[in-house]
Amino acid sequence: MGRFARRLLVAVVSALSTTVLTSSVLVSSAEASAARPVAPPAGTYRIPAYRPAPAMQRLVVCKPGGHLTGLAQQLARECAYHDIQAAVDAVRQRGITIYVLPGTYREQPSLAAPSVPCRALAHQGTLSYEQQQACPHLRNLISVSGMDDLQIEGVGAGVVVEGDKPVGVRADRADGFYLRNVTVKGFAEDGVAVVETDGFVLDRVAGLKNRGHGLAAYATDHGVIADCEASGNGDAGIATASASDQRGNRLSVEIRGCRSHGNLVGYSGTAGDSVYVHDNEFSANATGAVLDSSMQAVGMPQNHAMFVANRVFGNNADPYRDCGSHCPSHAVPVGTGMLLAGGDENTYAGNFVYDNWRYGIAQHWIPAGRRGETDPAKQRDTSHGNRYVGNLMGVTPSGARAPNGADFWWDEQGDGNCWQNNASSWGRPRSDPAALPDCEHPSSGGPYAQLGNPAKTTVVTACATYTPGRREPNGCTWLTAPSRPGS
Repeated sequence: MGRFARRLLVAVVSALSTTVLTSSVLVSSAEASAARPVAPPAGTYRIPAYRPAPAMQRLVVCKPGGHLTGLAQQLARECAYHDIQAAVDAVRQRGITIYVLPGTYREQPSLAAPSVPCRALAHQGTLSYEQQQACPHLRNLISVSGMDDLQIEGVGAGVVVEGDKPVGVRADRADGFYLRNVTVKGFAEDGVAVVETDGFVLDRVAGLKNRGHGLAAYATDHGVIADCEASGNGDAGIATASASDQRGNRLSVEIRGCRSHGNLVGYSGTAGDSVYVHDNEFSANATGAVLDSSMQAVGMPQNHAMFVANRVFGNNADPYRDCGSHCPSHAVPVGTGMLLAGGDENTYAGNFVYDNWRYGIAQHWIPAGRRGETDPAKQRDTSHGNRYVGNLMGVTPSGARAPNGADFWWDEQGDGNCWQNNASSWGRPRSDPAALPDCEHPSSGGPYAQLGNPAKTTVVTACATYTPGRREPNGCTWLTAPSRPGS
């Protein structure tokens, strides 16, 4: 680590102790392809613990052929299933571990023609939980529904789930679900979708080349997504929507040690409440990480997320150029490290944010009417109390200079926002506006505090009218990659 980076980390420790830890804090639009209105669980469960291999209560799934070694070779003698879903369907008690040996699982039985009652639901816009249970493979290749404390673990390298369905692996009201060491790829919506579940872990799971999200959680609590990879997905690599809103009393979902690269968005949190996102790498996306309050969802407005010690760099991918029939479903500002699109009481601390050619970190408000809220008293309920503390902007962890276009961009709306102890490759953070309030004197009043700077909100509003496959909306300047700073 370079000398400049070491000096910043000393400042971060001080800033965290005085600003973050004394606060009340202990996710683009992540469109809810949960495929029904959802609500977070009661939150009375726990984060499930990993059951070390080989677990006593187990089932084994394998593919014929192939050279197996170690534990996989040992477990192969117990193999009774050739499809993961067959093993799931055989579970009759809690606490079972399903071991999946190396191979590509396309789950042919799940692709069978649906029954007449299920066929009648094929074109229905949303399916209830009961309909998902009755027709588990209408939209899902592998379905874990209403089943507690199930662990599915890939053994060895090369355990791949691939198939022709909207969702690869769906865990629906499956408290205590644990998925480990599996790659899920090529699905029309989500690789993995965890829905209305209290207690889940996605551990060393990869979501690759799915048209929607790689790894997604909808209305969940006590969740962990750790040491994952998400790449080549058409929406967010990692997404949480309507995470359980704990209002800063505790965490709901933790995301750590993940690499999310080459997606439209690295991480997306629509109503990403009480989410702790730390020690991840978001790179080579159009936008690295997004929190937003831009649609109707439980938990709005978004609040109390923490982004700490992430590396957010090189998010300059341009998926809108010559995209034809494969254009992104919504607009994000190309060349941006992190975006807060309407959220409250969030903390960004100790992140390395560099080589993002438009903005390092940007914040703008979302009028409540955008999510269907008609109460006049709530129209200005986003973009308050956000803190940006001790971030290193435009400099790599080794101390090399890699500037952002602007380190910070703010539409100037909202109260109680502050920027403090941030360092920059430009000497001092380059921002728009040029002067930002510090945390001893956070934003209050000002000419644009109510409705934002019109020169900026006009761009945000124009980009919100984006429709895939049509020309860039007049006045929207976000959908073309900017030039490298200083080039």
